[in-house]
Amino acid sequence: MSRPSERLPDVGHPRPSPGPRLGATEATPSLGGATARSTRMLSLATATRDYARFVEGGTFDRLPSSNLRCLFEAMGPDLWAWQYALRLTQQTAWRCRPEIDEEIERTLAMRAMTNGIETWVRALAALDTRIERARIHGEPMPQALAVPADVLAVLEARKAAALERIARRRGRAGEGDTDPAAIPDAAVHQPPLPGRPA
Repeated sequence: MSRPSERLPDVGHPRPSPGPRLGATEATPSLGGATARSTRMLSLATATRDYARFVEGGTFDRLPSSNLRCLFEAMGPDLWAWQYALRLTQQTAWRCRPEIDEEIERTLAMRAMTNGIETWVRALAALDTRIERARIHGEPMPQALAVPADVLAVLEARKAAALERIARRRGRAGEGDTDPAAIPDAAVHQPPLPGRPA
């Protein structure tokens, strides 16, 4: 299944969303105590804390493009995608511990991403459901999930192993059913940049 390309919210043609208009100054949530116009890079701890608060408070979908860009730049594309996968599977957003070195936290987060393959599989399935629902009802398509390269390699290996098992079964029985552990084709699709998690 083809997916819409992911992008940062203020690149190309932003999708209209409820709440404050992009660029509006009224009731704009601040990031780390700084204004959205600040050019100072947020720390990973601040960015993930603010992200989690916006998600938990139900205000994430109303954030202006400038705030989303600040969060994305502080987290980077892989962590941004992981946060989206967690959100699609209704899990708690990941937070960096402020008392731990940021590089250590990033390494631990990457380990969690590659160990959490089932989360990626469930997230892709949930996204497929949302895409199908949007297509049926004529609603805006949700953003695609940019699977990190390391995770993508594991998903592809799982898919190859599942196909090999199917081929072996067919060779023994002359026919075979689809392996429930097989990864859908959508799992090997990696769009460019991430956008706003749905």
